[in-house]
Amino acid sequence: MKSLDNNSREVGLGRLWREFLPLSLSDVTMACGDPMVTTALAYLHDARMNLAALGIAKSLAIFFESPIIMILHASNALAADQISRKALWRFTLIAGGGLSFLLTLLSIPIFFEAVGNRILGVPPELAATVRQVLFLMGGWAFAIAWRRYFQGLLIFQGQSHAIAKASMTRLLTLGLVLAVGFVSNVPGAILAGLALIIGVIVEAIVVTIFAYRSGATLPPPPTETTPTETKLPQNLRQVWRFYFPLGNTMMVVWGGRALLMGIIARAGDAEIAIASWSAAWGLVLVIANSTRMIQQIIIKYRGKATDKLLFSFAVMVGGICSLLLLLMASTPLGNQIVRSFIGNDSDLIAAIKPVLLVCTGVPLMVAMQNATQGFLVSEGRTGSVNLATWISTGVLLMVATLAVKFGIQGATAAAIAMVIGMLVEIICLLWKRRLT
Repeated sequence: MKSLDNNSREVGLGRLWREFLPLSLSDVTMACGDPMVTTALAYLHDARMNLAALGIAKSLAIFFESPIIMILHASNALAADQISRKALWRFTLIAGGGLSFLLTLLSIPIFFEAVGNRILGVPPELAATVRQVLFLMGGWAFAIAWRRYFQGLLIFQGQSHAIAKASMTRLLTLGLVLAVGFVSNVPGAILAGLALIIGVIVEAIVVTIFAYRSGATLPPPPTETTPTETKLPQNLRQVWRFYFPLGNTMMVVWGGRALLMGIIARAGDAEIAIASWSAAWGLVLVIANSTRMIQQIIIKYRGKATDKLLFSFAVMVGGICSLLLLLMASTPLGNQIVRSFIGNDSDLIAAIKPVLLVCTGVPLMVAMQNATQGFLVSEGRTGSVNLATWISTGVLLMVATLAVKFGIQGATAAAIAMVIGMLVEIICLLWKRRLT
């Protein structure tokens, strides 16, 4: 445990909330895009097919994005040294560009047949639409990598409000593209792919503008320690060594979720299961993602506040969010909200409600997960985080496979597996933390 510094008495729940809310807003805004897309597709022709195709395509796009998700954390951590910044920027361009190239390659029939059809078991009637969406989203990983690099600089500079404003711009862009496409009767999945990629490109541009205007891109002020003393990476090879455990963790997470789609695709109710899981999980993430930035708060304030206060804050945030999800899943008002997103497809709504009920504890678990990860990362114990992720992903896939084999509906099986996997991960993280 880190010792407390002289400013620890100034850090209370009020300060944590003030720091957390703008960062949380950026994640909530991003997550709101999924229900917006779902709503648009639900009122267009072939809603179920388009939702299912988009769910598969987006899971693959996010898998290719996953290695660079932690660029934000790395950018924040390395921003104190100009040489480290430059090395990470080169790494960001290479990694983002390479992953986008591979994602675009996957849209070519011969490659998609090997991955989508044989490994993931994508239904033949969805294959062509999935490939079209993948082609449209080819630049996804590069835009995300670019955006997260400059977001990290803004967080280091204390400009969290700029990140929230850029996320709002992305959401407005997404809504505008969806509205124009809806009126123009653009095919649902194609419209969704266009809206998602245009939205994230606009956000990346806005974040970059904010970073330059705020001075976040200027060389950092000199510190009393040298780069050698702080052991910050100074070249591409060192950045790779520093970043690999972080990137590998997210690859495992999103790789597991992409494989989860393949398991759902083999359920007896495959088409509606994929569509309902994609829609329901999008709603869950709107609330659960609002807790993710807890990890950044803990990393920043570790040593300035007691661990008990930080963990209590995480539980408070997660508990409030889980209560909101429970109200959505179990009250008439919540049912109306779900209908407003999904439309009047009674079969789809019936498949979504059990998923929401099973997942009511997910926001609290995401908060606890990120809090415990934050404690371990602040101690440099990224290997423990990686190990817990591997174990939980294995449990996720095993439970989902067994549930589908026992005849449980695909979306419900995925929800049960997700909850059990997250519980196992939290237990592993807490156990590893107790070993200190």
